[in-house]
Amino acid sequence: KPDAPAVASLPITTDTSEWWGNMQVVGNPLYTTHEEWYSKSKNPSSPSLVRYFADQIDVSDRAHPRVKAKINVPGMIVGGSAQDPSLLYTVDYRWTGNSEVDDLDVIRVSGNTAELLSAVTLDGYVGQTFIRGNTAYFSANLYSPKASQPTVELHAVDLSEPSAPKDHVTTGTPGWSWLLAVEGNVAVVQSGWRTGGVDLYLL
Repeated sequence: KPDAPAVASLPITTDTSEWWGNMQVVGNPLYTTHEEWYSKSKNPSSPSLVRYFADQIDVSDRAHPRVKAKINVPGMIVGGSAQDPSLLYTVDYRWTGNSEVDDLDVIRVSGNTAELLSAVTLDGYVGQTFIRGNTAYFSANLYSPKASQPTVELHAVDLSEPSAPKDHVTTGTPGWSWLLAVEGNVAVVQSGWRTGGVDLYLL
């Protein structure tokens, strides 16, 4: 009833130590990502570690959705292939102690397991990822305490060959920015830290 929407269900997780979110529809399946603590460190110089899981949600009974499959994956789900729903894309966020190093991963899901097909290693803080056809678009911010100012790179990763993605990246532009949207052949990028505006890039 589009003119009288109602809440179909409201499941609530009870574990306050875990993180859930980043809902994605890939083909027919609905996925969420959640992470579980693998090791929790109280020492700032010793990293804490988590495991990521892709949860395939069965919504055939809308009032009682359930986790159909809990799949250990290398990172947070950011999308999947429109042509082959078994292909999912994740971003694995890692802090090395001095810098952020992330991976864009291509995985193939079969039942309750996932196979890592390829990984593209990325420097900097990767923001929201937009999957358009066979291309993943995102920004990555690079910052070092020794640098005079941060820089931002725009990435377009060709995913047409799942086992061999190709990253096309711009030269770092001074400033702190995030990719906000990709509409047609235009990328909308926030510009500035506190005050700034919006930049438009032709893809």
